[in-house]
Amino acid sequence: MKRASIGVLAALTVLVACSSEPSGGALDLGAGLGIDGDPGAMGAAGRVAAGADQITSLVMIGDSITKGSREELEQRFDMLGIENVLIEAENGKRMVVSSPENPGGSTVADFLHGDDDHADTLWVVALGTNDVGQYAGPDELAAAVNEVLAKVPEESPLVWVDTYFRDRPEQEDLLNAIVRERVERRGNAVIAPWTSFATTDGILYGDGVHPNEEGAEVFAFVVTDTVRAFLGR
Repeated sequence: MKRASIGVLAALTVLVACSSEPSGGALDLGAGLGIDGDPGAMGAAGRVAAGADQITSLVMIGDSITKGSREELEQRFDMLGIENVLIEAENGKRMVVSSPENPGGSTVADFLHGDDDHADTLWVVALGTNDVGQYAGPDELAAAVNEVLAKVPEESPLVWVDTYFRDRPEQEDLLNAIVRERVERRGNAVIAPWTSFATTDGILYGDGVHPNEEGAEVFAFVVTDTVRAFLGR
């Protein structure tokens, strides 16, 4: 698998690592975690991405949760046999709002989209944590979600990872409700159910947001098992 991470404002250098073949037999991406539940079945809900058999690449845009789980994500994407994986994740990354060193997710997606055909690429968006409670109302929040979705190639299947924020449950629920409605409206897209597993005892730090070492494994499992099910693998 070719693994890459780009800093959009730091020349967007692609780092390529080793290649490997997908493992044979049934895939158990959560082996040894002792986690109850089936994120793939919950997220994909029996749906398979259009053109799933053509998917050879994956782009993931995330924040500190993705950044802290990068190694675990790469290992499991490798198991899925995805040839090219590009993860752009940074602490504090928001859906739209940018800073000079940390462009928002919509800006990153727009840059990565370019003019290329992305029919062979699945996109994963894991943003929202840093947007919880940051908008005047649901209309502004929905506009931010819409902007991110507008920058994801129309021809690409999409997995959006929902947001868990222990100390802001109502604001978390609002964000996730808007994301679910917009993702459903887009089509060829599903939700990775991180919120259903983030409450597992002992996997988050005291802030009730960020996964610890064990939690990084669980987060990666939720994301990649949803991808696996959505691709019918």
